[in-house]
Amino acid sequence: MSGPFNSPPQRRRPVINITSLIDVMFLLLIFFMVSATFRGDESAFDIILPQAGTGEAGEEPPHTVAVAADGTYRFGGVEVDLQELGEAAAALFAEEPDTPIALRADEAAGFGPIVRALDVIRAAGGRRLVVPTRPLEE
Repeated sequence: MSGPFNSPPQRRRPVINITSLIDVMFLLLIFFMVSATFRGDESAFDIILPQAGTGEAGEEPPHTVAVAADGTYRFGGVEVDLQELGEAAAALFAEEPDTPIALRADEAAGFGPIVRALDVIRAAGGRRLVVPTRPLEE
């Protein structure tokens, strides 16, 4: 006797629906890709800040000029020369005249490139300058 009710039960294979898992993985991938691009100037230059025993903890300004060990400059995440730095700083100070600006200089950078950056910022109208340092290690 064979019939629909007498046939042996068929085993169903379990099915795992991974569509939502793939969606979540894509969202995580996009999140990490976007957040990795907003790391700032430190990721572009390997800047080692100089140590200072009298440095004070404080909030760093949103606008940063970085001077690398080889004397290259970066402003707003973009590598610039001194003329471009002056033009960008002048445009910034035209919009926000009293805005502070951070000068992040590598401890191995020569004094000349740092002074030239200071001079260009001051000529563009900058009056408030913050020089970030790291705590003195004993």
